[in-house]
Amino acid sequence: MDSEFPSGVRKRRRPAVSCIECRRRKVRCDRAKPCGQCTAHNTPSCTYEERPRASQHAEQFPEVSERWHRTPERAIQPNDALSRTSAVPTRIHGALNKTRVFGYGHWMNSMSKLDGLPTLEPLLKCYGSIFHGDGHGAQDSAAKTVAECKQLARDAKRQRPSRKCLPPDIYSSFPDGAVMDDLVRLYFATFESCYRILYYPSFIGEYRRYKDDRENAKSSFVVELLLILSVTGILHADATIRDELATRSRDWINIAQTWLSGPLEKDRLTLNGIQIHCLLLLARQVIRLGADLVWISAGSLMRMAMQMGLHHDPNRMEEMSLQEKEIRRRLWYTILEMNVQAALDSGMSPMISTGDFNTLPPSRMSDEELELGGTQVEAQSEIHGPPSQKQLLPLLAASLPLRLDVTKVINSLQEEPSYEEVLRLEKELATACRTATTALGSTPPLNVISHTSRFALSHFTHLLRRFTLCLHFPYAIQAKKNPLYTYSQKHCLDATQDIVSIIDDELYARLLLTGGGMFRDLITRGAFILYLELTSDIDADASLVSRSRNRARQEPILRDARRVAQYAKERMRHGETNVKGYVFISMATAQVEALFDGSSPEEAAMNAARESLETCREILEAMAVKASGVETECGVSDGATPLFGDLDGQFDFLDDGSWDFDFGEFIFSHHGGEVSL
Repeated sequence: MDSEFPSGVRKRRRPAVSCIECRRRKVRCDRAKPCGQCTAHNTPSCTYEERPRASQHAEQFPEVSERWHRTPERAIQPNDALSRTSAVPTRIHGALNKTRVFGYGHWMNSMSKLDGLPTLEPLLKCYGSIFHGDGHGAQDSAAKTVAECKQLARDAKRQRPSRKCLPPDIYSSFPDGAVMDDLVRLYFATFESCYRILYYPSFIGEYRRYKDDRENAKSSFVVELLLILSVTGILHADATIRDELATRSRDWINIAQTWLSGPLEKDRLTLNGIQIHCLLLLARQVIRLGADLVWISAGSLMRMAMQMGLHHDPNRMEEMSLQEKEIRRRLWYTILEMNVQAALDSGMSPMISTGDFNTLPPSRMSDEELELGGTQVEAQSEIHGPPSQKQLLPLLAASLPLRLDVTKVINSLQEEPSYEEVLRLEKELATACRTATTALGSTPPLNVISHTSRFALSHFTHLLRRFTLCLHFPYAIQAKKNPLYTYSQKHCLDATQDIVSIIDDELYARLLLTGGGMFRDLITRGAFILYLELTSDIDADASLVSRSRNRARQEPILRDARRVAQYAKERMRHGETNVKGYVFISMATAQVEALFDGSSPEEAAMNAARESLETCREILEAMAVKASGVETECGVSDGATPLFGDLDGQFDFLDDGSWDFDFGEFIFSHHGGEVSL
């Protein structure tokens, strides 16, 4: 033996071919799927162990795997699930049944614990033969009765509320075929860059079948299509079509919400149900329909995904194709991205940490490459040129652990973080942004790349940079009183200007005009940061030459402030009904320009308030007429609150209770030649 295997050479272990349960019970396995022993004992899941090898996914994409398993500035705890994914994948502890994953607390796992008990062996064998239809004689008769019971149960379930059809007149609200084709193409060229929800080959196949025979189309596909039309309707080039689709989208979203939240949630517990849920959350934010409450729904979506095992890497589960593995990874990281963005907006915790999942980030493979089985050469190629749908989600996933931590710090209700902690997180955020920029390579000038590629880049920038803005904001507004926070003011300004710059993207600007939640960053934190920067160095007693020089230096920021004011006005024209954001930004901009010119800031701000309120009244009157379809007299009724009455000292910005303005202190006072904040 020693001569046959000299020192230093290990004998290769023969790979196990029996299923896990047969090996555990030490019985012969026929290697079927499921095997005869598991069938006879009604084992919830018959699984086979993969041959020990390094994760194929990690081998194909070492740069993505390394990014998750190596954190240069944050120590990973020994029990961190992600730190173990570079090792040989181990099977999950529990069972995968149909579309769901169960831990040992679930009753279905009780049966597997009974295997091997001598007293129950005959009973379990008889039970298995009846319910799996492989018995003889009396058992065969019982098995037929079981089959009849199952069929009757299916017939009964079809009559339940969640099984019923969509509204019969649903198709009458659809746009014509050419417009639908445009919107479908637009969706895959824009939103699918950062949110990988749908698998293009499968969707297009369903779409073609729908166009050939829409009356027999599956309800789930029709709901998917409704939501895609809702999401991309506001991006269409034709303004008339945009308006028509915006009106219909609210009804479509309500239909999708009703369909998805039927009494029998198990019906929706599929990958297709997860995809529809993701599209619904996106549509609610784009159309500004309950956008402020998306975090609640994102939590439900995340629990659905975890019940289906998406938080476990597919290599740790039963055999599945490379295509299915990639779809599951894409969906999981899309859900995590939606969740962390919604948590940031809602001021709440993401309710998940990196130790709660071990799914590897999605690869860079396109859908076409997956259809071909995936090629390592294409998958490992460097990313260069304009952004494409196969590259941005992996880049977002690389910084996701960090952004989860940042969100927890920003929204912590227990204690305020130390400024040292904030600076440490900022350093890592800056590194993540530089890494993403490097990975994208040298992108052509914005006037050269396509409008959809520019949209993808704008969306990516927005999703990343807003975390820097939110992290530093509480300190940036104190920079005038405490110079220590000047660093935060600078980084907040940089992030704000990056976000303001995407207004120049015509396609993405349409989304900013209609969207809620994260899409109104510019009229909340962004507007404040610009205002604070503009007023930080103003000296009312300075000479005319000094003021002129100061204005020239601040002109780029003042130009951004005007753009934000115009943006707030356009949001009103696109359905925003809260006037206070636009009014405040108009007043602040007018006050700053007055200080630069040496005129009265109080008078300028009040004039701006009157003008902006008059504009708001005209917009809202037109909106009301359009909504009711009835022409009304202009003016304010006797019982209405006058628009030009005394301004409330407690200016409730956006009605969210988070801003408490005293105009006498915040807007108009400037003691000693400086504006006091």
